[in-house]
Amino acid sequence: MIRLSPLVRRITAPNPSIMTGAGTNTYLVGTNEVAVIDPGPNDPQHVAALIQAVEGARIRWVLLTHTHRDHAPGAVPLARETGAQILAFSRSHPHTGHPHITPDRTIGDGDVLATIGFTLEVLYTPGHASDHLCFFLREEAALYAGDLIISGSTVVISPPDGDMA
Repeated sequence: MIRLSPLVRRITAPNPSIMTGAGTNTYLVGTNEVAVIDPGPNDPQHVAALIQAVEGARIRWVLLTHTHRDHAPGAVPLARETGAQILAFSRSHPHTGHPHITPDRTIGDGDVLATIGFTLEVLYTPGHASDHLCFFLREEAALYAGDLIISGSTVVISPPDGDMA
């Protein structure tokens, strides 16, 4: 586990490949209540590492940037173990989705997920997958983009106040 900020930790799933690099990055956002972004593959050791990393905090949401097999299947066992809700763009995407993942709640562009300590804004960003979402952490002006952004991509994110300095 790597602490990226007071609000965010990253754990890399043990699924290295040409498509995932060192492995799928899973982000844990929050301290008292936690959102897990992209729980990765259905790997029991990775799911256990996610639960251990929250140090007793409540995992409230499991958020999927998209439902490809390297980002989403861990959502089902993680939600089962913790009682968290799985949130994703759509209940079914036959060409890009994972057939064994049914979100508890669908979310889309402009939705806001707020809890004590953090606010995530949902952005619908199709392209890599038709069900792709990004999550903007307002408190840190940070964007969690799954693998929407890959090697060679360029993205400019403007801070909320518009100040690029």
